[in-house]
Amino acid sequence: MWGLGFLFCNRCFSFSAALKLCFSSIFSLFPFASMKHKRKVGGTGPKSPGPPAPEAASPPIPILISTFIVFVTGNILISSLSQLGPQYLEPIYGNIFSSLGFYHGTVISLILGAIIGTYYWRYILKTMGTASNKSPGNLSAIDIKVGRVLYTTLDMTALLTALAPLHASYLFRWSGALGPMWGPLLTHCVLSFPVVLLSAFAVCVAVGRISHDLYMEKRQLAIAVGAFGIISMAVWLGYQYGSTHRSCQGMLVSAGYSGLSALVIKLLVGYQEDLDAAAAFKAHQKELKDGNAETDQHVQTHKRQSHKLRFIPTIACICLAITALYTDRTCDTGVVAYDSSIKDLTNYKMLFREESTTGWVTVVDERDRGLRFMRSGHSLIGGHWLRTSESIFGIFYYADAVRMIKHRKSNPVSKQKRMHELQPQGWSQKLSRQAFIGDGTERALIIGLGVGITARSFYEQNVRVDVVEIDQAVYDAAVQYFGLPRKLNSVNIMDGRLFIDEAHTGTYDYVVHDVFTGGSVPASLFSQSAIMQLKRILKPDGVLAMNYVGVPNDKRTLSHVARTIGTAFPFMRCFAETTKDLDAMANIMFFASAKHVLFDITSDVLRAMGKTSLRSRVLATMLDNELNISEFIHNSTIQPITDDWNPLSDWQVDTAIQHWQAMREILPTAYWLNY
Repeated sequence: MWGLGFLFCNRCFSFSAALKLCFSSIFSLFPFASMKHKRKVGGTGPKSPGPPAPEAASPPIPILISTFIVFVTGNILISSLSQLGPQYLEPIYGNIFSSLGFYHGTVISLILGAIIGTYYWRYILKTMGTASNKSPGNLSAIDIKVGRVLYTTLDMTALLTALAPLHASYLFRWSGALGPMWGPLLTHCVLSFPVVLLSAFAVCVAVGRISHDLYMEKRQLAIAVGAFGIISMAVWLGYQYGSTHRSCQGMLVSAGYSGLSALVIKLLVGYQEDLDAAAAFKAHQKELKDGNAETDQHVQTHKRQSHKLRFIPTIACICLAITALYTDRTCDTGVVAYDSSIKDLTNYKMLFREESTTGWVTVVDERDRGLRFMRSGHSLIGGHWLRTSESIFGIFYYADAVRMIKHRKSNPVSKQKRMHELQPQGWSQKLSRQAFIGDGTERALIIGLGVGITARSFYEQNVRVDVVEIDQAVYDAAVQYFGLPRKLNSVNIMDGRLFIDEAHTGTYDYVVHDVFTGGSVPASLFSQSAIMQLKRILKPDGVLAMNYVGVPNDKRTLSHVARTIGTAFPFMRCFAETTKDLDAMANIMFFASAKHVLFDITSDVLRAMGKTSLRSRVLATMLDNELNISEFIHNSTIQPITDDWNPLSDWQVDTAIQHWQAMREILPTAYWLNY
């Protein structure tokens, strides 16, 4: 209907008349758009005869549209930066530090923006007339002033957001000196917080103008502001769930949206200025029939030139966005060759690169050491040696021990004995590799794929493997570059907690739980309810292998994690990756079951694996690295971790610092900056 109205107006009327008709059609939906208020002359008695009273002090339609645009744009900018801000910093600082303090900084910025916007609105009223002076001429000047403030503020947010890639790349160079605690906070102070502050400032000025109407009933005012809020919130939700939220492109899209909003407001304010100028000119000609037309023409020419200058920030924003799009490597989603002029990068070759759910996922070959690894954010989630295809991290082979527990049919020692008793001629008592091969009935669930070391090992042992991985890019890279079999039982790209809540009871013989990345673990997968769900989907004699990254001597965290697992499983054992330094960060593997966890890792088992294999060497020392957690398992004075009380995120800060420093020692800083 509005489109047909536009067509009719363009054919029959001038552009100004068409624009006015369109605006009237849209804002007839709002209660204040059609109100014909009359100024009260005095008292409640009969009105004295005289000239008609001026119309209400409601903002003109172009200014109403401008305030609505500010409501929507402010919501979109704040919502996008709430995700894009930490996401942009995650490859440099990890998922904990990129979000640490971000919420509080955002709230403080919103409060400061609201305070400054409120005081600035009062300043406008003070300098352009008292709040009680609501004559049409005075309000017209205030409307123009408000419009200029709104589009100037949005221009500033657009320029700051468009400059974000340039600012970030410069500040990232100082990440080593600033460290993981102060570096993210300083970067957010340049990247996100100013835009949030300006957005809150603009919204408060817009609210001030809408509420500046003594002739509008409070109920109608509440409906008007509520309508703006509901519509802008709907737009925010659509943007929140409909956007892909890629970091660089998201920043540039936000900058473009803010710049476009400023451009529309400029056109609306210019249109309102033309209406006011035309009305003033008619009044001037009516009062002074001999008015100076030449002087008026000079004034109009000067205004047109000033109108043109308003578009300079828009042009600058477009130029900055295009420059970042073609020069900043974070805006390129494909494989990007490392700069050969950087000495520390000549040893690396990038094979895969994609920005996905967990951040930037890359696969890189290191020539000197002959290894290939996968990076997700500021963390290495796995890798293998190019010559042998064995894991570069031995902890992943701990999970193989779930099939070496005594009295289980999968135990190779027990299996070899049973086969020898049934077929003395066909089976030797000497253990062979064939004893590791299952009968195809065992099922294993792997939560957190990594590069697929455990999944591939189980698959080779004829175990039906179900994988749950939250990031599609991680799975694609594991298949393409790390030899993960495509014919697994199932691959589920989804949140691990959601999967275990919906999985069938008594399905799995083994669950391998390893979700560490970026310096922390998702706390929701370590709560009591999550552990109970894991027990539910295991068979009665099933085994849980859960990897937790922390400090072995951190009794506080270790005791609560062990106690939480102990509420579901009566038997549990715990092994560290190494016990040489109990105050250093290490992988800690928990094994839990409803039955005794007794391992049958004998010399015959290790010999059958092959003494030269990394898996046999790791499993040979696993039992020597056991941690004593018996005092925690059934200690009722230790509170289990629950969904309502889950302090793991706060407790992991110290571990995350050690992890961040370890990553910078394993690989040079230049590598982490050039992702």
